[in-house]
Amino acid sequence: MRTDSLSFRIVVFFFSLLAVVLLATFVLVSVANLRISRETAAHELLTGERVFRRLLEQNGSQLTLGAQVLARDFGFRDAIATGETDTIVDALRNHGGRIGADLVMLSDLNDRIQADTVRPERTGQPYPFRRLLAKAGAQGGASGIERIDGRLYQLVAVPVRAPATIGWITMGFEINDGTAADLRSLAGLQVSFLGHGRSGWVMLASTLLPEQRAGLTEQLSPEQSASRLVLAGEDYQTRLFQLGDSPEGPIYALLARSLMEALAPFYQLQGTLIVLALIALAVCLLAGTRIARRITDPLRALSRVAERIQQGDYQQQIDRKNSSEIGRLAGSLAHMQAAIGERENRISKLAYEDPLTGLPNRVRFNQLLAEAIEAAARQGSALTVLLVNLDRFQQINDTLGHPMGDRVLAEVGSRLRSSVRQEDSVARLSGDDFALLLPGVRVADAPATLERIHRMFDRRFVLENRPLDLRAGMGAAGFPDHADNAIDLIRSADLAMYRAKRTGERHIIYDPGMQTFREEHLSLLGDLQQAVEHNQLTLYYQPKVNLATGRADEAEALVRWIHPDKGFIPPGEFVPFAEQTGYIREVTRWVLAHAIATAGAWALAGRPVKLSVNLATRDLLDRDLPSLVAELLEQASLSPDYLCLEITESGLMADPAKALAVLQQLRAMGLSIAIDDYGTGYSSLAYIRRLPVTELKIDRAFMIELVHNDSDRQIVRSTVELGHRLGLKVVAEGVEDHATVALLRAMGCDQVQGYVFAKPMPAEDFIRWREALDARNLSADALSPSP
Repeated sequence: MRTDSLSFRIVVFFFSLLAVVLLATFVLVSVANLRISRETAAHELLTGERVFRRLLEQNGSQLTLGAQVLARDFGFRDAIATGETDTIVDALRNHGGRIGADLVMLSDLNDRIQADTVRPERTGQPYPFRRLLAKAGAQGGASGIERIDGRLYQLVAVPVRAPATIGWITMGFEINDGTAADLRSLAGLQVSFLGHGRSGWVMLASTLLPEQRAGLTEQLSPEQSASRLVLAGEDYQTRLFQLGDSPEGPIYALLARSLMEALAPFYQLQGTLIVLALIALAVCLLAGTRIARRITDPLRALSRVAERIQQGDYQQQIDRKNSSEIGRLAGSLAHMQAAIGERENRISKLAYEDPLTGLPNRVRFNQLLAEAIEAAARQGSALTVLLVNLDRFQQINDTLGHPMGDRVLAEVGSRLRSSVRQEDSVARLSGDDFALLLPGVRVADAPATLERIHRMFDRRFVLENRPLDLRAGMGAAGFPDHADNAIDLIRSADLAMYRAKRTGERHIIYDPGMQTFREEHLSLLGDLQQAVEHNQLTLYYQPKVNLATGRADEAEALVRWIHPDKGFIPPGEFVPFAEQTGYIREVTRWVLAHAIATAGAWALAGRPVKLSVNLATRDLLDRDLPSLVAELLEQASLSPDYLCLEITESGLMADPAKALAVLQQLRAMGLSIAIDDYGTGYSSLAYIRRLPVTELKIDRAFMIELVHNDSDRQIVRSTVELGHRLGLKVVAEGVEDHATVALLRAMGCDQVQGYVFAKPMPAEDFIRWREALDARNLSADALSPSP
């Protein structure tokens, strides 16, 4: 029987349950019997004390009777009257011997001993038991326990009358080990007589063994009547009570009951219970094993059926003849087998097929691709993977609803299937992502298939009489040219597809340089964070020359990065990356802090320069930006008039409401706001006039052929005129020749920024350049081309 089997657990359960019950019963019975045994021992001691006192009373009565007989004897009284000492002593001894008294004494009315059978020499000495005589005088007789010469006696005192009292007879039994043994035989208890004085306990008589007596007096306390003592390693239940008082101290009797003897029947019962428990456990083990097998054997058979079902065998015969719960379980298992077999087929189809398009899904495509790669590797052939992502599909869902979007996806899947060969595979990976597997096609030959797909998209989609213009970005990667496994091959095609969508191309074939570029960008974020935290960035300044005065009182602050290992990294590489990752906010805060600090230093030096700083889209959505700028201006003691923030039209379009709220706060502080790269976005002057902007910067794209292109001249001239009518300053950026400068001056443009005057330069170079410009005192004529 295996330890992890059900039968083993059943046997262990019932065996443990019975063991717990028996153990609990044993403990309860043992505790109860132990308590009863101890209570019985205590009761025996209490009863023994009563018997003990009764025996002492009987002895006292015997002594009293003997003393009274002697006191009534005429000859004895006559001898007392005549003072015949020898006759008195003989009478005392004779009567004491008749009753077995160990001490007989006669005292006169003056409390003087007249005769003593134990110590005759005490004749004439004071009577030692005056309290006993005082009690006898008051009661006509008395009895008690007294110590004489280190010995213990039970005494009685009676008067001798003739007819008046002429003396006292004292008669007693000595209490010794023999007396204690007699009392033990009657009471069935260990008996000890002890005296207690200033020096402690004194053992007078006892039935205890010498080694038990040694430790007795150390454990006794007069205040504690009942206690448990350990004598020579054996437990005793004891009872201590006072018998009398003597000049040397109180006299006590101690009754002791051996707990070992008292508990002997209990221990015998315990042994019997243990034997019965072992027999019951053995019977339970045998019966439990048999019952467990009768239960688990059919379950094992059903378990084997379930294992075969798990392995995919749904055609087994299951015995259902038994009508018990196990038989009903077998019937349920048979029904489950049939239902699982049916559902397995449906699940297999759902697991590998996209329910919307009927095409293979991502899981199935990965399987097909892995199988195709394995076959191509064996055959030494090639294959190509194409990834297709629809353009602006989200707009279709948002505008026409998801049901229409689902119909578009189904139509795209159908057209893709019809655009490739029979042996090719088309799959829908997720959302608007599709994949094509072209076995036997080298990636260099993939453009032919890509063009067929493009032509498929060129055919307008008409759904519910609604024409839709749909385009897609595509990427291609091939085996074995670009990767030798399914994961890397799909990743390569994915990189090519997103490069195509980012650059606006119809399709791109994967280039290994894309992966290197992607890996560099992954490490670029950490390097950029280090650059910001350790001030590895720097600011360059490009002057903005006023065409009317020829002065350069304004400049644009441009961030530059000199990487300690990679050298100069163009802004076009790390700024867009920072915008994508969201780290552009930290870069902007760094630029603002350093640009404002520099402008403040220049203003304090008496050569103020109005600096322009570019803001990204995320910056316009930062509600904390106005308070940050205000804090930086205050720290640098710089007037807001010397700071201009440049924004792009695309940044405004991301979230116009939030961007407008931030811009209004910045403008209310007195800052200038400029629209950068104007003319390349989607906004118009009619929209911009509602914004709190102060100037327009015409994009460099219109400056390249301004002198030779009439359309560009008309656009720039109209922009300058409309900008002025709206009260905006107009700046032309990217100007590279003096002919363009002259044309812009003629159009009334306010400022020019570009290589025609200076490239972006460090702060020190910008100051020297500006001083040289002021020294030449350039006029409007000086700005024309030199001969």
